[in-house]
Amino acid sequence: MDADTREMLERLVHAARRAYMKGFAAGSGGNVSIRVQGRVYISPGGICLGDLGTEDMVALGADGESPAGSRRPSKEAGMHLACYRIRPDIRCLFHLHSPYSIAAACRRQTDKRTAAGMPAYTPGYAMRVGIIPVVPYYRPGSRELAAAVSEVIGRRDSLLLANHGMVAAGQSPEAALALAEEIEENARLALLLGDQGIPLDAEQTEALIGTEGRDEG
Repeated sequence: MDADTREMLERLVHAARRAYMKGFAAGSGGNVSIRVQGRVYISPGGICLGDLGTEDMVALGADGESPAGSRRPSKEAGMHLACYRIRPDIRCLFHLHSPYSIAAACRRQTDKRTAAGMPAYTPGYAMRVGIIPVVPYYRPGSRELAAAVSEVIGRRDSLLLANHGMVAAGQSPEAALALAEEIEENARLALLLGDQGIPLDAEQTEALIGTEGRDEG
């Protein structure tokens, strides 16, 4: 393993442990991955992210196969690979089971339909995330889930999974974790405010997306 790969794996492991300490994954839930020099490394199945070490990371082949003698990769390996295929620009992917995000993705709309998306409550969140969609429920580890998630990741960096969790992608482990933090905080606001909340409307949100750091004069 060369120095660049080792450094990136160390950064990923550090970010994964931070996610666990923040309560974004309980027990052996959640999985993380990184693409370094064209190769994807993913956390193994059955491991607590708080205990993850660089030696635990599993290298994946193009079809998801892992080297003989390595640990079993996360059941969501197919989802991670599908996202990397459709987005050659991203280097890191976090799938987390953070409680407020799960709660937001389990809520029904006023017409009793499954939740269709989580609105933005603050300008900063709107600039960086916007209105995050909710992917319908599919069995964890299924091809259907991988296809649905990658289709959304093809056009944005984050999403919620109905009754399941969140996915956040980025150029680095730090960026993916920061995005996950933003989503979890907005979900917390949504749950705290409930029916009394006044989110930014679609027009207000759209006007803010991507404007962070721009001088509006």
